[in-house]
Amino acid sequence: MSGHLTLRFAWKKTRSSTTLRNVSLDELVYYPQEDRSAVLKRVRAGEVDIQTDFASSDLKWLEKNMPDYVRIAPYLGVYYYPLNLDDDVLKDLRVRRALAMTIDRKILTEKVLRTGEVAAYSFVPPGTGDYGSSPEVSWKGMNQAERVAEAQKLMKQAGYDKSNAPTIRLSYNTSENHKKVAIAVAAMWKKALGVKTELFNTEVKVHYDNLKTRDFQAARAGWIADYNDPQNFLNLMESRNTSQNYANFNDSTYNDLMRKAELEADPVKRNDYMRQAEVIALNELPNIPIYHYVSKNLVSPKVDGWIDNASDIHRARYLSIK
Repeated sequence: MSGHLTLRFAWKKTRSSTTLRNVSLDELVYYPQEDRSAVLKRVRAGEVDIQTDFASSDLKWLEKNMPDYVRIAPYLGVYYYPLNLDDDVLKDLRVRRALAMTIDRKILTEKVLRTGEVAAYSFVPPGTGDYGSSPEVSWKGMNQAERVAEAQKLMKQAGYDKSNAPTIRLSYNTSENHKKVAIAVAAMWKKALGVKTELFNTEVKVHYDNLKTRDFQAARAGWIADYNDPQNFLNLMESRNTSQNYANFNDSTYNDLMRKAELEADPVKRNDYMRQAEVIALNELPNIPIYHYVSKNLVSPKVDGWIDNASDIHRARYLSIK
C-alpha cells in the first residue's frame, strides 16, 4: 500500500477544541496503490508527500538521488510462507523442514532485498514487547551447506530425491519484492532438493481469499503487529483463529499453552507459556519464517513531525508542513 497525504496548515482559532486547534492538517487523503514504482513517480513529481513502502530495487537510486526522503527503521512484522497442512506433500513434517532449511535467508536479505530486513529464525520478531529473546529453529547454528545436506536426508526419508522431487505451487500477491523472493526461493529449492516450483500470482484480495479457503500449497504471507506483544504473532497459529491460521495448524499442546498465556497475570509466566508454544511452532513449521520486516517509507523533507518507530505508526495529528 502507498499513501498520498495532502497537507495544509490550519491553526484555526475558531475551533472549539484545544486538541483540534493544535492539529495542522485540514485534509488527509490516501490513495491505495500496489504499483510502488508508479507511486514513486508521483513522489518525484511532488504529487505525493509520503509513500508507505517502496521497491527494494529502487533503494540504490533513491539513496543517491533522494536521500532526504528515505526512512528505513526496525519494524514489528514477519514475512513468512504458510504451508497447507492438508496437502499430501506438505503434511509430512520432513518435507516442511527440508523446505525451511534450504531457504538461504542471508541471500534473500542481503542480495535480493537489500533494505535492512533481518533473517528470521523465529516467528516473533526481536524486540517485541517484554518477550525477550525469541526461541529459534534448532538448525540455526548450521551453515547453509550443512542445512542442505540435512534437508536432503529428510527428503530421502520422506521418499523423495532429485529424480522424483515433488512439484509445489508457490502463491504470492502482486508485488515486485514478493516476486523476487519467490523466484529466489524456487531456485534454492530446485538446486538443493530438485523441487519444481510453480509460481502463482494473483492480486492481493484474491490471494488472501485463497489463503483463507486453503486453496494453496505454499504461499507468501506477512503479519504486522496490531499491538506490541508476542501473542499478536503467535495467535495466528491457534486452531480457533479460523481467519488467519492459513496452514490449518491444530496442535493441542500449542493451543493449551496459548490459552494459559491468555489467562496468566504474571508477565514472566505468561511469556514462558508463549515461548513454549513458539518452540512447538518452530518444530512443526506450519509457517516458515523468512525475514523480519523493516519499515520503508519515503517522506518529503517538507513533512514535519514524522518520527521513525518500531510500530510504524504516525498519527496525522502530529504531522505538519515545515
